[in-house]
Amino acid sequence: MQFQQLWHKQSQKLWIVSIICIGIVCWLAFLMGLGNIGLIDKTEALYVEVARQMVLTGNWISPHWNGDYFYSYPAGGYWFLALSFKIFGISEWAARFPVALSAIASVFVVFYTLRYFGFIGEKPEINSPQLWLTAWIGAGIMALNPYWIAWGRVAVSDMLLSSFIGLSMLSFFLGYAQPEKPKQQTVYYCLSPILAAIAVLIKGPIGIILPVLGIGAFLIYVGKFWEIFWEMKPFRALALFLLVSLPWYIMATIFDGEIFINEFILESNFQRFTEVVFNHPGPWYYYIIWATVLMLPWSIYFPIAVIQLSCWRIQTVRQSARNSHLGIYAFAWFITTFVFFSSADTKLQGYTLPITPAVVIILALFWGEKLRENNNHKNKNNWLFIISSIVNILILITLAIASGISGKLIGEDPTAPTLAENLVTSGIPIMAAISWGTGAILGIYLLSKKRLRKWLWSANFIAFLSFVTLTFPPLIPLLDRERQLDFREISKQISQVIKPEEEVFLLGFTRYSTVYYSNQNINFIYDTSELKEFLKTHTIPSDTIIILGESNYLNNSKINDISYEILSEKQAYKLIRIDKKLIMSNEH
Repeated sequence: MQFQQLWHKQSQKLWIVSIICIGIVCWLAFLMGLGNIGLIDKTEALYVEVARQMVLTGNWISPHWNGDYFYSYPAGGYWFLALSFKIFGISEWAARFPVALSAIASVFVVFYTLRYFGFIGEKPEINSPQLWLTAWIGAGIMALNPYWIAWGRVAVSDMLLSSFIGLSMLSFFLGYAQPEKPKQQTVYYCLSPILAAIAVLIKGPIGIILPVLGIGAFLIYVGKFWEIFWEMKPFRALALFLLVSLPWYIMATIFDGEIFINEFILESNFQRFTEVVFNHPGPWYYYIIWATVLMLPWSIYFPIAVIQLSCWRIQTVRQSARNSHLGIYAFAWFITTFVFFSSADTKLQGYTLPITPAVVIILALFWGEKLRENNNHKNKNNWLFIISSIVNILILITLAIASGISGKLIGEDPTAPTLAENLVTSGIPIMAAISWGTGAILGIYLLSKKRLRKWLWSANFIAFLSFVTLTFPPLIPLLDRERQLDFREISKQISQVIKPEEEVFLLGFTRYSTVYYSNQNINFIYDTSELKEFLKTHTIPSDTIIILGESNYLNNSKINDISYEILSEKQAYKLIRIDKKLIMSNEH
């Protein structure tokens, strides 16, 4: 009883401690060293360059890249990056900062939602230890799962979209769960369509389709569709949504007309769903595999966590209070998003990102209920929990072993010939092995003690926090130096050596960061035959052209039979100037 009273009395301090601790974890996961590496090819470099062009040209309506329109995405996502550029200056850090903030915002809102509604069945007291612990676990899983960290540190649209969809979904639930507080409910019901509208500005109709599917399926399941439909004032919600999302679509149609409709409406949205685009096919079970792998080891517990929700007890759910529906709501969110993307012909790993908050909430509820169990309580699914825990520990052991021998696992790469050697010399594999090994040892200990098994989640926390703190900071810059630095430096030299009216060709491979770092339009050409054909069909005023390519490729290509000037050479890459007439006249 005294323990319970302590939690009640210290509520304000617990909020302060929670915010500080979650803030520190988020800083480690998303902000520390955010700008220490160059742009990652291909998508990030492309996305950032579009935002940079907005700042340079002042055109914030029509996205442009490499001298042409780029309507694969709406302009909203680029606005976040461009605004950051305007405030902080153009840099890799400024480009990634808005994305990292959106990832962090999702962590805090998941924490807040679980803090008040993180329970299954009867609601505990408002300041009960269970609610606090469930919220802490949820925030920890959200901040320390590798999937969310990876996308939260890269300046692309996926995290922005997923965060705003998640914030919209959670905002709706916060309104739904509090009918006794009409003023707060109104605020949340208004925020939800606004946040969904921002998601639509970031990546198109998918920003509203996913929330509508998830919320609609949930309301039908709990038998409250029309009740909540009118409660949230649909005309007000629609007006707020259109007020935020519609102006850009109208202006883009007026300014760019046919280009906007063909590239964005038809190709980037309709065609992406109905047929394979960008060479990204996949079987129907594609997301089952990737969602499991990308959220390891947390995903191991997901099946048992779903079983715990008892979704089949529809009458029990419908008779229960709204504030106890978070788990069912998260499952409706998860299943509708999962089925929707699985139905699309184009398959991409990033498409599973919008389900992450829902999965985290379901997992947090599972562990929260586990902590509430009495040590003598017999759970009929205990065998499944033990099996999941063993697999969890085996994954940590596998990660420890793989990390320790990672220098030997890296194959030969002509673009990073010293990577394996420098990785071993740095001691990073040993630090990573210690991080995962510590988690595995703790997991084994907790599993061996029946009364401590419900704390097994802490083994993952310690392993990931240790990895993010000790291994991540030196590892990422090392990979950048080995794999990207030379190419980035030689790309920057293009602007220093290029002559008026000369054109630049990237030959043999594709790296979009060339456009950003050279500040030039780049022609991406697959091989010398395609280059020859391009020169035949395009008028280039200058007598010479600049070619950037891998040294081995150029040495073994028809280019090597022609006299050219070496402008720069960086280990695996070579920058040359060559007379275009010599290319055209070459018969080999």
